[in-house]
Amino acid sequence: MGSVAVNALLGGTNSTEQSAGLASVVPAGSRLQGLSIADGVATANFNSAFASGGGSFSMQARIAQVVFTLTQFPTVQKVLFQLNGVTATTFGGEGLLLGQPVGRSDEVNLLPPIFLETPAVGDTVHSPLHLTGMSNTYEATFQAQLVDSTGHTVVNHYVTATAGTGTWGTFDERFSYTISANGTGKVVVFEISPKDGSRVNEVVVPLAVAL
Repeated sequence: MGSVAVNALLGGTNSTEQSAGLASVVPAGSRLQGLSIADGVATANFNSAFASGGGSFSMQARIAQVVFTLTQFPTVQKVLFQLNGVTATTFGGEGLLLGQPVGRSDEVNLLPPIFLETPAVGDTVHSPLHLTGMSNTYEATFQAQLVDSTGHTVVNHYVTATAGTGTWGTFDERFSYTISANGTGKVVVFEISPKDGSRVNEVVVPLAVAL
């Protein structure tokens, strides 16, 4: 499953993801040459193209994309990167230091304050709506809404993460809903600003809403 997920990442975004504003910084021509998992560490061996082009942000972002792709699986906590079978101690022309396995906590500076892992763009959701991910929000809370094909909000609840207010936490919650017909909708997550009550850090995920 890990190899399938990484190869899907290397294949780039599809039209639905592009329409939602998603993009990938993985260079064209990148190939996964091998993947092994032992003691919670996935060793991912890429070809040279994976480390080509781009500045420091691109380099760190593509590392993060692989880390979050592989650590979605419970057997993986960190990723060790190899290029052509050799452990990468530096990465790309920017000299990004590696050499040690990389985990999610090493890459949180690239995340939005609310990182919704599931559902993803283009998924089909059923009741109960299942939300998972990471967040760093004021008092560890944020708002989650599910909007159906008619524009009606069928879920409108607070989500509480395991930590917040400067510390990253995780969330895993389910909310039941009722709709009259299947259709295209969206999940919207956001914070309510403690300063003025406005929506901040909003993330919109278009998807299919099913009975």
